[in-house]
Amino acid sequence: MHFEIEHVFDAPIEAVEAAMFDPAYPAFLLEHHGVLSGVSPQSTEDDGTRVTRRIHFAPLPAFEHIAHKKVPAHWFEFVEESVWDKRQRKLVFKHLPTEDKVAERLDTRGEVLLESLPSGQTRRRTRAEIQIKNLPFMLKAFTSVAEQMLSREAKRMFDSEARVLSQWLVQSRVSV
Repeated sequence: MHFEIEHVFDAPIEAVEAAMFDPAYPAFLLEHHGVLSGVSPQSTEDDGTRVTRRIHFAPLPAFEHIAHKKVPAHWFEFVEESVWDKRQRKLVFKHLPTEDKVAERLDTRGEVLLESLPSGQTRRRTRAEIQIKNLPFMLKAFTSVAEQMLSREAKRMFDSEARVLSQWLVQSRVSV
C-alpha cells in the first residue's frame, strides 16, 4: 500500500535539514514523541554529498493482539537505513524489522523530500510503501486490511515526529 503525507514547517529549508541531522535530535525526539519507547542512532557517514545513516526505533505497540495471539512489543522495532542526498534534499529510506519473523513478511520503504516555499517555510513530503508478503495461505485475504492498519500507524508516527520537529525548530532556533 502506497501513501503520502505532507508537513509544513515554519522555518527555512536549511534549518529543517540541519535539525534532521543534529546529533541531539534523536534524544529530543524520544523525549517528546509519545509513540516511541526508544531511538538509538547506530551509524552516520557523511561523504560531503550524501549522508548515510542507521537508526534503531522502538515504537510503542500499535496493537497487542492479532486474533487470540499476543503480539510482543519487539515485533514493532525496526532499523531505519537511509541515504540523504544533500543536493536534491531527498532522503531515501527502508525500515528493517529487527524480528526475523516480521522481516520475512514486511517491507517498508520510501522517500522524504524537502521543498523551500516562497513564504520561507519548508514543505516535507513523505512517500512510502508498506507491503506485506509471504503470509500463510489462510491469512492472504487479510493482507490489504493489515497494510491499511500499518499505514495508519506509520502516518500517526510521521505526524507525531513532525510535531516534535516543529518544537525542536522553535526551541533550538537552529542557526544557518
